[in-house]
Amino acid sequence: MPFEGKQDLRVQKTRGIIKQTFKEMIMEMKASDIKIKELTERAMIHRKTFYLHYTCVEALFEDVMQELSEKYYEAIDKVSKDAPFSEVNQVFFEFMSGLDPYMEKIVCDESYRMFSDRFFDAMLSHNRSRHNPYSAFSKEEQNIINTFLGLSSVNIYRRWVADGKKIPVSRLIELSSSLFLNGISSVV
Repeated sequence: MPFEGKQDLRVQKTRGIIKQTFKEMIMEMKASDIKIKELTERAMIHRKTFYLHYTCVEALFEDVMQELSEKYYEAIDKVSKDAPFSEVNQVFFEFMSGLDPYMEKIVCDESYRMFSDRFFDAMLSHNRSRHNPYSAFSKEEQNIINTFLGLSSVNIYRRWVADGKKIPVSRLIELSSSLFLNGISSVV
């Protein structure tokens, strides 16, 4: 858990250094290779200082992912709760296309999957807490619907990144909305 004490300038500065170093390491390493020893050496802080702010590397991941989640909530909360799926889809892809490179790596690199999966679960949970257009379905049916929507969205984004983002975001949104709303018959 992040240090919950007073947020004075020293605390903010130290956390900023820790997070910046962490982001640099994400760009260079797999998740399992990020160790506190190297992070603290790079950040030029004592390990004890790190532990004043975070209990472990996973807690730092959670803190960074929570910040990202809050940014997504801010973006999605700007549309009405019962917005049509196409608007929700647009917010998702516009948000994802604007990710910083380190976050893009967390989302797309297999070694960070555990953390990105939690992020996407939080996004889905937030969306459903705002509005659940599938409430008439059984819990099990809702799980299938949400799995389809969630995994499809995430994997479309990952494929777009893997392909070098050659399709404009507007076309990505248009195509994915069409596929979600009308299935494969909409493109054949």
